[in-house]
Amino acid sequence: MMKQFRVMSLMAAAGLFLAACTGATPAAPTAAPTKPAAAATTAAPAATTAAPAATAAVPAGKLAVGIVLPTKDEPRWIQDQTRFQDAFKAAGADVEILFSQGDSAKEKANVEALITKGIKVLILTPQDGNAAAASAEAARKAGVKVISYDRLIRGTDAVDYYVTFDSVAVGEAWGQYLIDNAKDKGNNLYLYAGAASDNNAFLFFEGAWNKLQPKIADGTFVIKNSSEAVGLKDKAKLSRDEMAKIIGQVTTNWDFNTAKGLAEANLTKAGAADKGNVYIVAPNDGTARAIADAFAADKAVTKYYITGQDAEKASVQYIIDGKQSMTVLKDVRTLVKDAIAAALAYLKNETPAKTTTYNNGKIDVPAKPSAIVTVTKDNVKAAVIDSGYYPATDFKGLDAGAAVPAGKLAVGIVLPTKDEPRWIQDQTRFQDAFKAAGAEVEILFSQGDSAREKANVEALITKGIKVLILTPQDGNAAAAAAEAARKAGVKVISYDRLIRGTDAVDYYVTFDSVAVGEAWGQYLIDNAKDKGNNLYLYAGAASDNNAFLFFEGAWNKLQPKIADGTFVIKNSSEAVGLKDKAKLSRDEMAKIIGQVTTNWDFNTAKGLAEANLTKAGAADKGNVYIVAPNDGTARAIADAFAADKAVTKYYITGQDAEKASVQYIIDGKQSMTVLKDVRTLVKDAIAAALAYTKGETPAKTTTYNNGKIDVPAKPSAIVTVTKANVKAAVIDSGYYPASDFKNLP
Repeated sequence: MMKQFRVMSLMAAAGLFLAACTGATPAAPTAAPTKPAAAATTAAPAATTAAPAATAAVPAGKLAVGIVLPTKDEPRWIQDQTRFQDAFKAAGADVEILFSQGDSAKEKANVEALITKGIKVLILTPQDGNAAAASAEAARKAGVKVISYDRLIRGTDAVDYYVTFDSVAVGEAWGQYLIDNAKDKGNNLYLYAGAASDNNAFLFFEGAWNKLQPKIADGTFVIKNSSEAVGLKDKAKLSRDEMAKIIGQVTTNWDFNTAKGLAEANLTKAGAADKGNVYIVAPNDGTARAIADAFAADKAVTKYYITGQDAEKASVQYIIDGKQSMTVLKDVRTLVKDAIAAALAYLKNETPAKTTTYNNGKIDVPAKPSAIVTVTKDNVKAAVIDSGYYPATDFKGLDAGAAVPAGKLAVGIVLPTKDEPRWIQDQTRFQDAFKAAGAEVEILFSQGDSAREKANVEALITKGIKVLILTPQDGNAAAAAAEAARKAGVKVISYDRLIRGTDAVDYYVTFDSVAVGEAWGQYLIDNAKDKGNNLYLYAGAASDNNAFLFFEGAWNKLQPKIADGTFVIKNSSEAVGLKDKAKLSRDEMAKIIGQVTTNWDFNTAKGLAEANLTKAGAADKGNVYIVAPNDGTARAIADAFAADKAVTKYYITGQDAEKASVQYIIDGKQSMTVLKDVRTLVKDAIAAALAYTKGETPAKTTTYNNGKIDVPAKPSAIVTVTKANVKAAVIDSGYYPASDFKNLP
């Protein structure tokens, strides 16, 4: 009875949360370009490995849902991961998400590890549809429901459900668009397709043929680049083998250069009568742009109509500019919601909704395909801007001010780049949390450009934001953007990095950077013996305010122990000269940092460490204690010290709990790191923003001087991670899955 009550509670909670899964604003293309699984994968990072049988992270029987995604190296899948985690947590269902990193063997090991942990439902995006059959069968044998996600598991009856976009409908949308724009008879038609190794390419082509074939048969269109298609023009339904013959002639292999080369070859062969106005089936946005460029360059082509899919930003811009005719938007927010709904139905012993089936070569797999949207120049603003899919500021030639009526937008967020998974993850958490809180938000990216950052802020001000959350590219340059916001009556929250040199900053959301340095110092002190311990100092970039805060914290702890002789500084004459001074000025810290800066660069760090060791005598080695400013530099410096035979033992700090450094800690090659959990940082930023929207003041525990004022703050907590607590800190906390590491204690 308790179990039944718990599952019903899951469903009730899920109902409240699912809407939040669909209200966000992805800034990078959310649906990955449609291509075969193999093309989308990359090698696994050195610190990762196939999922072992270790099960301590989640007790057997407790884990409700296991998810295996293809790679952690693409923002698309990081975004899916974050949405899945948040949604299942809100629904009260335990979930673990593993990545296969382009390796079907690792995918199978991941599935087996999740089965061992007692999952009831498996959501799997296969690397290779046929290879994944063995994983699905292992899950079926264990009584686990199998949901194939985004890509179809083939050749097995061990698939319970398929969550996908309606791939046939994508092709039908292409065909219908071309039909709607055709005139009279004899319109020149060029066909292009995806990879023959990709099942989706057949579904897309099937949909296009469904619509176009009657209009080919009656002479509305005349096929110009496939003798196989011409030979089958009177056949309404093609077999897979027949489609394969056509696709073999017109495949782009999802490669842009292949697509452009094939289009150019077709045009070279074509006569003047085969050009003029042309109609083109292109299989996705990347190939569409390549093919469009080829046709646009041919002077005998007077006009072309070309399809696409994925609503990639570059193709949205092409559509605005009249260089691509249409695309198909596949909104991953809907896909995740549908997968969650199916999984929760299975947990309640119900059957997910079904509207069709997909044959996987063995059975017809039930599915309820997620809807797709045709996007043209006529509806581009409504489809991809007003829907919240992309911000208007990412495009030229579009009326940015009209996307969100002035006074409606509550919070605006400007993050530094969409090219790092860290910021995509922040983006997703912000979107979901503000949506759940009932506050409207728009998130823009500055892509490393302070000028664009300021333009983003100005665009958000125009839209009537009440609160700005800004991660500055350059602390001093961002002052102008903050002042513009202050002038408009907007509250300014500096996020993760401090905006400097202005009084137009209301609040600072950060990790306790001084505490990070203090954690380094305390760790080294706790492991020091007697007097005269050799100490090597390294720091971040002198251009980075955080580097000063980290160093300040380390000095707070270490200086008394330097002054009393417990530690002896070996690589900074400036630090030696200041060893009796408890509090350093910024200029004094700058002099020390100038001697020991790594500039956050791993090669610089290793080179500096090697230079220090070359200069050092035997008495300066032996047991050594090392302040390293982050995990990447820590590994580089550790490698240098480990290679020196005169170094008998070293203790080295770090921060960020990067996976590679967690593995180094497990292996005894790095001593500690500092975990800064971005989940906490986002939560604190949201709390501050919502306080301001209610006319309240966020909680304050300290201030940070930005060179102009003391900015109120409540720094987020940090956690010291060593070999002794690595499992509790980064595995049991849910930060990383155990399967990402070898030899976990």
